[in-house]
Amino acid sequence: MIGLLSVELNRFRSRRATALLVLAAVLVTVAFVGATAWNTRPLTKADRTDAAAQADLEGQRPDLLQEVRACRVNPNDFLGPDATAADCEEALVPSAESYYPRQALSLSRVLVKEGIGLALIVTVLMVIAGCTFAGADWSSGSMATQLVFEPRRSRVWLAKAAAVTIGSGLVTALVLGGYWLALGAFAQARDIAVPSGQEIDVGWHVVRAVVLALGAGLGGFALTMIFRHTVATLALLFLYSVGGEIAVNLLPFEGAGRWSVGNNVIGWLAINHRYLDATIDCTPIQRCGSVQVMTHPEAVTFLGILLLVAVAVSLVWFRRRDI
Repeated sequence: MIGLLSVELNRFRSRRATALLVLAAVLVTVAFVGATAWNTRPLTKADRTDAAAQADLEGQRPDLLQEVRACRVNPNDFLGPDATAADCEEALVPSAESYYPRQALSLSRVLVKEGIGLALIVTVLMVIAGCTFAGADWSSGSMATQLVFEPRRSRVWLAKAAAVTIGSGLVTALVLGGYWLALGAFAQARDIAVPSGQEIDVGWHVVRAVVLALGAGLGGFALTMIFRHTVATLALLFLYSVGGEIAVNLLPFEGAGRWSVGNNVIGWLAINHRYLDATIDCTPIQRCGSVQVMTHPEAVTFLGILLLVAVAVSLVWFRRRDI
């Protein structure tokens, strides 16, 4: 089995389609690093001067000055029971920081947007890698030849699945690890302190993203082993991504958003992912809300069950169906 796995790993590594997908993942990561670094670059003197001028101009508005004077008369009505007249100007008049054109680099803010976006792109690329790896054997007819040398179909399927899974995990770990290490280097160069809590959040995010990519590559492989055609699998996944999410929200029972693959994927990557569940109808007297929270255990359970079903069906189908 080890020898067979080694052969499949080498085949996965040497395929041109895999190389192109890995190159795409690297290029996308480099683009994300460049965009994040540029959008969080330190403010120039001109930026600060312009922000101060805008804040000063805003602070001279007659209606704002009138509101500040009214606040000083009754600060408790404006700012709460513990407020004083001295707090009014600071609370109501915008500061220069409010007009800064960009924010400083913060790993926690990057994680919410760019980090999750990059993880999703890499995951999609790993799905394609898994699909093409399986589809190439069927389209070229080499599957029958491989089974002549190794007639035990379960061993062949498991070796191929393991190669795709390992390869997808390694690629994802390398590109995402490189992304966050590069941002950490930028933060250090800019003398930005990164709290330990942010480092822990980023570390666990990378772990979850790698686990997702492992499952995505394996899932793409398993589905293609059923349909025996790369295009068929990718078309099915595309159709679901377009219409499946809409269909989930049209289901005739409340809480259907819980079973959306998209919500569960984001719920697995993000921290306390909140999503709008259109199937929940709340009346004014009910204590409920349409905004729900997806936890990591809920997300990984749902996605894990889908993956296990796909793997089981694929393995049984491959063992029993004629080649």
